[in-house]
Amino acid sequence: MTALLKLNRGFGRFALGLALAATVLPAAPARAAIETDPAALYATMKRAYDQGTQKGWTFEAERYYIATILDAGRSYALFRPDDAQNGELSLLAVHVATQLHYNPLTDENAAEWYLRASAVYAQQHGDADAQAEGTALLAKLDAGDDDPRALAAQAEDDAQAVSGLFKHDPDALVQVIVADVRAYNLTKDARYRSDLLQHAADTDLPLARVPDPESGEMFGLVKQALGGGASVSEADLVAARAVEERRRHDPALQVIGSVHAVPHQLRLTRTAPADEYFGHTKLSPIGVRNEMIRINKYLDAGWGDRMAGDALWVDDALVDWQHQYPHDPTIARHLLELYRMLVRVDAAQTRPEAAKVRELLLVEYAGSPQALELAAS
Repeated sequence: MTALLKLNRGFGRFALGLALAATVLPAAPARAAIETDPAALYATMKRAYDQGTQKGWTFEAERYYIATILDAGRSYALFRPDDAQNGELSLLAVHVATQLHYNPLTDENAAEWYLRASAVYAQQHGDADAQAEGTALLAKLDAGDDDPRALAAQAEDDAQAVSGLFKHDPDALVQVIVADVRAYNLTKDARYRSDLLQHAADTDLPLARVPDPESGEMFGLVKQALGGGASVSEADLVAARAVEERRRHDPALQVIGSVHAVPHQLRLTRTAPADEYFGHTKLSPIGVRNEMIRINKYLDAGWGDRMAGDALWVDDALVDWQHQYPHDPTIARHLLELYRMLVRVDAAQTRPEAAKVRELLLVEYAGSPQALELAAS
């Protein structure tokens, strides 16, 4: 029995709701206007479920399915909060996140805010099982938010659990490498580099399936270990040599970069339109960029904390933008620019916001060049 079908024994009315969705949902529009349309995103979720059921629940199919749940759920939460479907999706999101060992450091959906809200809903409106799942998920997220070391340890545990859940699935197996790299970048704790080297040296782990940018980071850490140093143990050195030997003899590991396809339905949820407006001040994406340029010019002139209010309005708009279009490829860059601007303002009211923006970038966009740049600074 496939992994998701086993999990679906606990879905109850959620699986039934998906089965019925085809009879109550309109066909999804063919144009990009469906980017934040709750009904269209729900239809995409239904198709993802049907495809997984028909073709087999691989790890990638599961990962796409939970992405569509989170996209649809976010859209209902933002645009149709009073719709009964909003509550049903919240319960489904918490359940699937629990069963699939959701971890904000290794997940690619930038959905922690939504899963927090869904967990609270499950506590307040779910049955006994849903309440327990909501409580456990909140406790897990709180622990990770309070301590990066706890989040890193959670990522390691969750990756191991996923590998066990999807036995022999190559894309699931390499999640331990993703967790190792991100845990090391987040904490700079040498034990995660050691874990990475030991995992990568395991000949049963398909290194060619490690996605970018973690693949490049992995070989960078191998090179670092081969260079020696006080923090490199003999076991680290042996493992690093084994990995380097694998790389030299495997043509697939000598390719610079790899590409993982993104389903078309998911791409439609990526980029915010130029005429969309965010936050209380209704800033467009261009308005957000222009405001950051303007505020930085005032900071260059020495205005400092006098720009705190304006900076917080930009923060408000960008967070709203991120909530609605979490896959927008420009978000990580804007978060880094916002963080640096808030740090420059250096006011009592902007320091906590700067810390939140930093965590959002390092955790939920951990694979972005901007997060890697910030982690290395």
